[in-house]
Amino acid sequence: MSGFKLINSDFRTLNYDLAVRFKDMEASPTERALDLKRVARLREKVETGLAIPFFWATAKLGDKVFRMNGQHSSNMLAAMNGTFPENLKVLWAEYEVDNREGLAVLFRQFDDRGSARTITDVSGAYIGIENALEGVDRALARAALGGLVWWRINVEGVPVKKGDSVFELYAQSGVQDFIKWTETILSIKTPELKRDPVLAAMYATRNARHDDATVFWSQVARGGIETDDNDPTTVLDGWLRRTKEDVNLRDKLKPGSFYQGCLFAWNAWRDDKGIRDIKHDFRKGFHIPTAL
Repeated sequence: MSGFKLINSDFRTLNYDLAVRFKDMEASPTERALDLKRVARLREKVETGLAIPFFWATAKLGDKVFRMNGQHSSNMLAAMNGTFPENLKVLWAEYEVDNREGLAVLFRQFDDRGSARTITDVSGAYIGIENALEGVDRALARAALGGLVWWRINVEGVPVKKGDSVFELYAQSGVQDFIKWTETILSIKTPELKRDPVLAAMYATRNARHDDATVFWSQVARGGIETDDNDPTTVLDGWLRRTKEDVNLRDKLKPGSFYQGCLFAWNAWRDDKGIRDIKHDFRKGFHIPTAL
């Protein structure tokens, strides 16, 4: 099998000339296309003080030396002449490959897809630093947060942090309380309740009437009232299950339909009214959860 070997590696202090030198180096034929969005994200990290040492690599094949890793960061830094950041470091590794196939083998080792941080990993990291969330089901916590964020954006109409920064919300006591509450309601047997707008409805009703929301959603999670086909919790459970199982039905509904349908059932339940089906049209606006 074609391979590679490490010849040398050391940390170097970054400066403008070094960045330009690396940017202008001949690229390996394995190098991916330059992604300007990736360059912009790296620049944002530098400008906000979040940059960690970069990793640049070269590979010697015969009498040629190719740039193997560091294309985006070197392009970003080379464009910062005049505002070049201080105290940035780079780990510079020099390899030697057996042949052109060795270039591809070496390329595969950088940012290996099997080792990349997933959204779940990042979410878990933020959960892990909150003592109040110790021991919670991390998948459920992420789902609950997704519902709360959906509510803030689509119902309350307020902006939330984007990307991985949204997980900073785990530090808020109200978010922690909601997560721990949902853990008393949901289980692996209730996948139909783990959709963002459904969890958003859970959040809205809990804000309206905490104790009643516990009763209502616990009944929905258990399938409603076995002896009452018209009880709103029974009807809502059946509808949510059908939307989970029937792709054609689910595809006809918008996310807001699920939120509206849940609130329709909640309001009927609070008014002690039986229903036969779920009304979910939200074109005239979302229902306000009955609190009285």
